Amino acid sequence: MSENNLPNSEIALLYVEDEAATRGQVTRALTARGYRLTVAENGEQGLALFSEQAHDIVLTDIMMPGLNGLEMAREIRTLSPDIQIVCMTAFSDSRLLIEAIDIGINQFVLKPVILSRLFTALDRCQKVVELQRHHKSLEAEHLRAKKAEAVAILAGGMAHDFNNLLQSIIGYASLARMSSEPGSKTATLLAAVEESSEKARNLGKRLRMLGSGGAQMEPAHIGELLKSEVTAGLSTTAITQSVDLPDGLPHVKLNKSRIQQVISNLVANAREAMPEGGELHVSASTVAMPAINNCGLPQGNYLQVVFKDSGSGIRPEHLPKIFDPYFSTKEISSRKGSGLGLSLCYSIIKCHNGLIQAESEPGNGTSIRIYLPVYRPD
Repeated sequence: MSENNLPNSEIALLYVEDEAATRGQVTRALTARGYRLTVAENGEQGLALFSEQAHDIVLTDIMMPGLNGLEMAREIRTLSPDIQIVCMTAFSDSRLLIEAIDIGINQFVLKPVILSRLFTALDRCQKVVELQRHHKSLEAEHLRAKKAEAVAILAGGMAHDFNNLLQSIIGYASLARMSSEPGSKTATLLAAVEESSEKARNLGKRLRMLGSGGAQMEPAHIGELLKSEVTAGLSTTAITQSVDLPDGLPHVKLNKSRIQQVISNLVANAREAMPEGGELHVSASTVAMPAINNCGLPQGNYLQVVFKDSGSGIRPEHLPKIFDPYFSTKEISSRKGSGLGLSLCYSIIKCHNGLIQAESEPGNGTSIRIYLPVYRPD
């Protein structure tokens, strides 16, 4: 089993202990359990490490020279009020216990350390961390959904008025061109007006799609849509493509034209992220979503589709905004399309009771994950 697949590999744990023998024993045990471990030898070092990087759980001895464990914990609590803190001590001094309660220590483990009791305390803290993450993901998704709903209402109204005005522009431009001398400068300029108006008409269609609610859906297999859209979108590029679709993938209830639009947009984004060529790997699998999950999805089985490119990636501060309408990391002069691509994808997937997420690191490409509920006839 690789390190990333160990049961605790998602938990960042800071361990602070001044006594070398205990530190070595507990460090080996925690490493074997798969924690992303940071070790400090005293309170000052522990506080500095906590300030430099994020941690989920702090495990600390109390009696240490200099800054003791409780003093360090108090400072850490001011930096991160929700952090889970476990204290180890060989003393049962009531004053220490009162101070620990005042600080908000979550668990106690007596020394000499019995590993089974330590693991029980850490498991309790880990459950709290997972609940906190689940709550934060629900809050973030709820905020994004409310924002998308407001944008959809606005877009629907704008599209209606926009198309009414545009129809007059197209009509009068066509009449004027018919009345002008063929091949004249006026005819050429009017033809350019008509061409731009057609592009504006397409933008209106995208706005209507962004603002529309439910669409007719039926059970279908997404495999052929993935293959055809990926092939068509990359056929004239230097990008290597691979589509991994295992046998037996389930059906999902979808609107084919809208899911086709999602796939097309994601392929176009990957193409723009790799102008000099690269790799786009598309895969699909079935995942069982537990009751508590970091996606904020209801419990059940989902079809997961992943688009992974080898492009330049997205900076961390931009990642939470990429599904916002008209957000772009590109310069204005090089911006392509209408700026609605990923926002439209989010709206469509949301209408399918699914979820779309992005993961990226600068220089390591971008992964877009789509979750669609597996179709159940009942």
